Amino acid sequence: MKQFKYIVMLMMTMFLFSACEMEIEHVKVDPAQSVAPTLLGQKDIIVNQDNSKVEAVVFNWTSASFGVPTQIQYALYLTLGENSVLAGTSFSNSFTISKQDLNGLVCNDLKVKPNETANISAGLVASIYGTNVAPVKSNNISFNITTYAAELRFLFLPGNYQSWNITQAPQFWETDGGTNLYKILVDLQDGSADYSYFKVTVARNWSDENWGYNYLTPSWTCPEQSDSNLSVDLRDGSIYELTVNRSAMTIDKAVVDGVGMCGAYNGWSYGTTGDDPLTYDATENVWVSPAVTFKESDGLAFLIRLNTANDPNNWAFKFGTNGEASAEVPGGIKLVQGGGDITVPSAGTYIMKLHGNRTPYVLVMEKQ
Repeated sequence: MKQFKYIVMLMMTMFLFSACEMEIEHVKVDPAQSVAPTLLGQKDIIVNQDNSKVEAVVFNWTSASFGVPTQIQYALYLTLGENSVLAGTSFSNSFTISKQDLNGLVCNDLKVKPNETANISAGLVASIYGTNVAPVKSNNISFNITTYAAELRFLFLPGNYQSWNITQAPQFWETDGGTNLYKILVDLQDGSADYSYFKVTVARNWSDENWGYNYLTPSWTCPEQSDSNLSVDLRDGSIYELTVNRSAMTIDKAVVDGVGMCGAYNGWSYGTTGDDPLTYDATENVWVSPAVTFKESDGLAFLIRLNTANDPNNWAFKFGTNGEASAEVPGGIKLVQGGGDITVPSAGTYIMKLHGNRTPYVLVMEKQ
């Protein structure tokens, strides 16, 4: 009898929930009664090393109205030229964003370089939450923002591919300081036949922020579900370039068909030899080549290439050098897509180590 009571209560709850949903979906709104919000003016903003972590910017506006009592969601957009980005949403008449995150949005999504001043436009879109009722737009305001070149920050990528060893989770870095955009080239192979599971964390522990979701779609936007794991389908491949946008709270993936090197030592991979593959070392967080011997008679030049496992003649993703050394990785050189040939310092046998957790990639040549 008690079980029957619970079933009845569950059915009533589901009915009421459905009724509420139907009521929301069928809200009757007269467009003539809709009133758009007014976005209030914003003073010019300067972001620098001292204030980025301790100060915030507040946007304020007057209420919108659709002529009926309802919950209104406000979405604040920032625009510069052809570029636009959602800064955030709010159910009240204000939105607060840290200067650090604002700097990241402006640099990353609006393409403003660090230490430059740009005139940004802002506007609101007000809508009835959970319905298809046509939204209303506010006025646009403009203000200057001066960005800054922030220090590089980093995230971590624990997962099944490295036995969930959080204390040794691979670290990966911002593409540029203050952008809030992070990239890593990683092999997520864990020996299973289908899915490989992992998470993104802000530290090498589980007590700080960590983000996950059940399935990694081309644009993951559910960071609040932090108790579930991200995953990739290993049937599509195990090597991925993952891009985490912490400002927008999204993550994107791109399958990579092999990481390798070719050069004068192996006839530039022509014929059936193919590139010498680099394998991922999750503990050291680098891609490691086999020992390769360079002879003066053959030549000392080589390149790093991606997506050549099934096509040795694919040169679209070749990485060379413009001669710039890395300040962060001792003995490393920065790689540039489409850059010039890399040359070993002298003839001999080398092991190459590719740091795919930085932008640009960094290569270290270790002579044996």
